[in-house]
Amino acid sequence: MWDCVAAPLHFYSSILLHRDAQLFCMDNTLIITDAAGYAKEALVGKWTRWLIFVICGLPMALLPFVFDSKKLVDGATFRWDLVPWTEIAIICIVAFLLSFLLSGYLARVYRGVTPPPEFDNWGALYIDGIKIAVTGFIWFIPMFVVIAALFAVIFGMGAGDTGSQIGMIGLIFLILLIEIVVVIVTVLFSMLGIIRCARTGSIREGIRFSAILETIRTIGWLNYLIALVILMVIGFVFFIILSIVAFIPYVGWVIQLVFIPFYSVFSARYLCQVYDHGVPQATA
Repeated sequence: MWDCVAAPLHFYSSILLHRDAQLFCMDNTLIITDAAGYAKEALVGKWTRWLIFVICGLPMALLPFVFDSKKLVDGATFRWDLVPWTEIAIICIVAFLLSFLLSGYLARVYRGVTPPPEFDNWGALYIDGIKIAVTGFIWFIPMFVVIAALFAVIFGMGAGDTGSQIGMIGLIFLILLIEIVVVIVTVLFSMLGIIRCARTGSIREGIRFSAILETIRTIGWLNYLIALVILMVIGFVFFIILSIVAFIPYVGWVIQLVFIPFYSVFSARYLCQVYDHGVPQATA
């Protein structure tokens, strides 16, 4: 499966014409190879680690099995009374609590630990997971605020005369533009912020805009963007393949559950390597 994902990226690297971009793309090829090898070393043959990943991801994988979507829809009516809220709540709570174990493990990967770390020292592991989860959430707060403002304006359009409604339409477009900018900034900064939090052990350091900006400048904006695009392409191809696999009767969802940990470790190691390109001149 990995060969299907990696091959297009090697081709992509070979067609860039700019000399500096070529050089960095060669580095990206090495980063891809390193991250794939790291994920393989972390999981293949280390079945206990892989099993922990699978167990932590199991609750959300089981969520579709707690209700029958066909029974919930009666013609044009959705039967809210048939939704098993208790079961859904229990599964979501268990998945939420287990997610911190996975986040804590990935925090160790973000630190550049080699060989791949174990699932041990569970207390510290769990706390690390909470820290980087909180860091990521804080980065997304501005995006949520802008979305809330957008809905407030939309719901407020019903009141007022035609002139005020035209003004609100213009305000909606302005808020949408702001939202696009906020989303871009959030995505670009939150990933490095999470790695910074994992390495310093500090949520405050994970949201230090100026320090993360300096890290990106050291990496190079173009280099950083190319690296993210490559990771997005890998993820897109990987999950397209898994989506196709999901159609296999009975076992498709199991195959998905088994292979997702590989991408989780791979992407964490990949971003760790990208971050390391900005460390020497950045405020660590």
